[in-house]
Amino acid sequence: MSAKIQIKDGCFQITIPVKEAYENEDLRRFLDFQRAREVVSRSQATDEQIAQLADEVKRSWWEENKEWFLNETRD
Repeated sequence: MSAKIQIKDGCFQITIPVKEAYENEDLRRFLDFQRAREVVSRSQATDEQIAQLADEVKRSWWEENKEWFLNETRD
């Protein structure tokens, strides 16, 4: 891998060619995790709003997958 790590102005600077980053599953997961953390850190949603959204997503998933799920668990 041709990644480079430098320390500059008290910060790590990591340079990874895009092609290599997306071909390496561990790097891809790390980058996706960091992007998600960045988005969450800028969120202005309250805990209550987040809980409501989670409930809505669960309800929606259940409505869309209920028959399949119940059929699979009956077999």
